[in-house]
Amino acid sequence: MSRKQSMAKIRMLAWCCLAVFGLALAAAPAWAAAPVTVKVEVTMSGAPSAVLPAGDDPKHTVGMGKSKGEAIFSDGRKAQYSNVYFMDIYLGKYAKTWGYTKMVFKKGEWLFFKWDAAFVGRDKAGKPVFAGTGKLIKGTGVYKGIKGTVKFKNRQLPPSKELPKGGTGASAVITYTLP
Repeated sequence: MSRKQSMAKIRMLAWCCLAVFGLALAAAPAWAAAPVTVKVEVTMSGAPSAVLPAGDDPKHTVGMGKSKGEAIFSDGRKAQYSNVYFMDIYLGKYAKTWGYTKMVFKKGEWLFFKWDAAFVGRDKAGKPVFAGTGKLIKGTGVYKGIKGTVKFKNRQLPPSKELPKGGTGASAVITYTLP
C-alpha cells in the first residue's frame, strides 16, 4: 500500500470517527434519564406546633413545628420522613404553611425538598385539608443530583394504635430525574 493510500485510509477513519462522535453528541439528550413518577403515602406526627400571636389581630397567628413518620412509595421503597414547617394563619382569611422535608432510605441515602401549601377546604369529618407543591433540591447516594417536583395533599388523622394522639396523612406524587 502506498503512502498516499495509507493517508487516505487514515483520513477516512478520522471522518468516520467524527461522524460517529457527532451522532453520539446529537443523541445525548435521548440518553438522559427519563422522568420517574411515583406516588407516596406518608403518615407523620409530632409535638404540637409552637404558635404565637402575629400582633395585628387576635385571629392572626404564626407558628412552627416538626413532624416525623414514614413514607411508603408506590414502587415499594420506604423512607423515614421528617419535616420542619412554618405557618401563617389568619382565621377566616387564609392559612399558609411552608417547610422542608427529608426522606432517609434504608441504605442511608436521602432526598430533601422545600414545599409550600395552603388550606383548600375540609374533609367529610370537617378536618382541614392542605394542598401544596414542592421542589426537590438535594439528594445523596443514588439520589445525588436529583431534580424534580412534588405535589401533595395533607389531611388530619384521628387517634389510632400507631398514632395515639392522631397525626397527619399525606398523599403525594413525586416526579424526578437523576443525572
